[in-house]
Amino acid sequence: MKDPDFSDYEKRRGQKHEEAWRLAATLVNIRSCHCRYRICRRHQCCCGPMQPSDHQRSVIRAHKEIGLSGTACAALPMCMANATADRYAYLRRVIDKLNELRDGELKHTSASDILLIIQMRMRGQHRNAPHT
Repeated sequence: MKDPDFSDYEKRRGQKHEEAWRLAATLVNIRSCHCRYRICRRHQCCCGPMQPSDHQRSVIRAHKEIGLSGTACAALPMCMANATADRYAYLRRVIDKLNELRDGELKHTSASDILLIIQMRMRGQHRNAPHT
């Protein structure tokens, strides 16, 4: 019996993982100056290298248990690879919220359009906030 070929699935999973983390890092880390990578700050979007991270250890283990290589979700943006556990948990919650949006009202929207929509909403909330 031939082993199942997970290479296409892992490739899609890796692309989705990278896109989700870059979108969250762009929304949170660039704006808060958490990201220290010069090219990301210059372009105002997460575009730095993806690096392996201990934060992803449990995900890698889960993927290996079902027969995948574990490399699809092993890397995080450089600013998150060595981030504190609290910072990682915060961005993990942001990713969960973004996934809810992408599965709901923004289902057929590209990542760049989602970024623009969220940034416009954030600007609108900032303008409507009471000034003291």
